[in-house]
Amino acid sequence: MSESPSVFPPFPIFSNWKGISEYFPVQKESVWLNYCGTTPVSTYAIQMMNVYLEEYAKFGIFTPNFSEPYIKKEIRGYLSEILHCDPTEIGIVHNTSEGMNFYSHSIQIPKGKRILVLENEYPSNVYPWEHWQNKGVTLGFVKVGKTPNEFLENLKLELEKKDVFILSISPVHWCTGVVFDMETVSALCESFGTKLVIDGSQAVGHIPLNFSKIKVAFCAFAAWKWLLGPLGLGVIYISKEESKGFQLVFKGQASVVNDSNYFPYRDEWKPAAEQFEQSTINFNDWIYFFASLKMLSTLGFSRVQERIYEVAGMLKDMLHELGFTLESDVFPDVKTGILAITNHIDPKKFQPEAIQAHLKQHGIITAVRLGRLRMAPHIGIEEEHVNRVKTHLQSYLEK
Repeated sequence: MSESPSVFPPFPIFSNWKGISEYFPVQKESVWLNYCGTTPVSTYAIQMMNVYLEEYAKFGIFTPNFSEPYIKKEIRGYLSEILHCDPTEIGIVHNTSEGMNFYSHSIQIPKGKRILVLENEYPSNVYPWEHWQNKGVTLGFVKVGKTPNEFLENLKLELEKKDVFILSISPVHWCTGVVFDMETVSALCESFGTKLVIDGSQAVGHIPLNFSKIKVAFCAFAAWKWLLGPLGLGVIYISKEESKGFQLVFKGQASVVNDSNYFPYRDEWKPAAEQFEQSTINFNDWIYFFASLKMLSTLGFSRVQERIYEVAGMLKDMLHELGFTLESDVFPDVKTGILAITNHIDPKKFQPEAIQAHLKQHGIITAVRLGRLRMAPHIGIEEEHVNRVKTHLQSYLEK
């Protein structure tokens, strides 16, 4: 990455993670266990935003340390490091739905083919494909199964029908936390001539993704989950191969080269990834996201992923100690930061909505998905927070 201007606030390494929760004010008043849903702002992002806004107040769009080209270059650089891809393959959008819709409406799919998505997939990876059903293309669902291997078997059965044009899946299921072997998925798609599209919202920043090894045509994901970015900002990836001849169905002021010169009107489009950035962007969100990525990069992206697994492991051990069973119990060797609680040794005690409400009364934020109580920690969770969750789960079980 480029050398940072001296005005940027520094961020410590935290060799043993002790005290890092101080950078996440939400953890003082509560225990936030919904990082795969939305992520509260860090004090580091607040500091960076303050520096930027002070400069903006003095210089307007001519801020010396926060020019749009510089911030965009840094964001794309960090993301390319995470995804192992070229920075030019990355564009910035508002959310997953927008990215998926832009892509879905801009490609061609032959009649009689199928688009395949995950069973119980998040709507952002379902609704953008529905318009194809009026054009002679079928939208189908592949069963997840109970284990990653069972999913692969189900997927192979579908691909062997040789009519799947696009497989669009999340590498991590948003409800269960099950993680799929994307290298095997990619190889299967390639062997059957199927194009692989990814909804990366639950994966990017959570599990390793290497787009130099996985053949992915397109990917869209939210910034505000595992990457700790702002609500209302998303990212797309479009491979160089997919970019050949690609042109969005929509054209905006920023779609063309040299877009800052407004006349004469232009027909020459920007490279594919940049076409998704239609016009004036919310630059405040870019600064917030830049700060979050810079913080995660300072800590080390792979090290952050391992810490997520470590904290999830502490929660998992605690939940087992209290008699709970988890979705991940059937795939213990697969690392995931999403814990989906499925039952208790006393089944009458497992009432997900009641447990969620009880925990929320005590400032512990979880979610209920597909009849499971879902917990998703991040680096802001320390051992003291796990102990607090344990105390209030015990009080619920003793009622």
